[in-house]
Amino acid sequence: MHDVLPIPAGAVIRQGGRACFYRLVNTCPLLIQVRSGTKIVTAHDMPLRLTAGEFGLLPDNRPLTMENIPKAPQSYETLALPVPRQLFEDAYGRMGAITRPSTAVPAKVSDMPEQAAALFEFCSDSENLIKLPVPIAAARLMELITWFALAGAVLGEAQSLLLRDRLRHMIEKNPAFDWTLGHAARSFHMSEATLRRKLAAEDTSFSETLSDTRMTRALGLLHTTSVPIAHIALEVGYDSPSQFAARFKERFGINPRHVRSNPDVFERTRTEVEHLGADALSGGG
Repeated sequence: MHDVLPIPAGAVIRQGGRACFYRLVNTCPLLIQVRSGTKIVTAHDMPLRLTAGEFGLLPDNRPLTMENIPKAPQSYETLALPVPRQLFEDAYGRMGAITRPSTAVPAKVSDMPEQAAALFEFCSDSENLIKLPVPIAAARLMELITWFALAGAVLGEAQSLLLRDRLRHMIEKNPAFDWTLGHAARSFHMSEATLRRKLAAEDTSFSETLSDTRMTRALGLLHTTSVPIAHIALEVGYDSPSQFAARFKERFGINPRHVRSNPDVFERTRTEVEHLGADALSGGG
């Protein structure tokens, strides 16, 4: 099975007011359940609507538009579980004949069996998986993936990552690092001019990818933790909270503080951490 398995941590995403976030990219596939309110996920101009109690699957490395709509008097709330892409490939391989979409799009579960919903709840608590031997933890996650597939939510076929996706993955591992074009170019074993040219061919730039990765990471922290905004700014590489807030508003159209309904009630799923690793939720569910 897997000698080393990054144990995913489920996260409760909460939001007080209605907001729409454009071009969000998750670097890991997400299994989600909307707990309160409504979520509309759009890819390739195809909207998918999820209401309270419904499950879905969000693809990795694809820009998605996510609109979260609370239902008063409650906040919007979703439980999201990032699962390594390789486990999807392993699970699908064991299933044999399975039809996979050629285009990565969000998928909705038509009818989730009770035991599958219970397994989702179990796997979303990282403390449960940590207590298990690695092969058993991987098997539990693959079983969950299989339940989703049988219920109609199948991840699109794996495709080679674009350079901008590889850059995003690299930055996400340490968004607070003082990244430069030179650092990135050396990591990819190419000159700065070549990296700049290749990113331009993918309609982006180093500075744009760096900023977007940091802001997406910050959004995830705002949605899932009670970490003060000043600390989040540091976590994603900004010494100045005001500069961070300005960049965040430029990217998402709202101030960071407006993402939270009540900063005092935000939490990780059963765990509060001071420093969140690269395997934590990066974009949002």
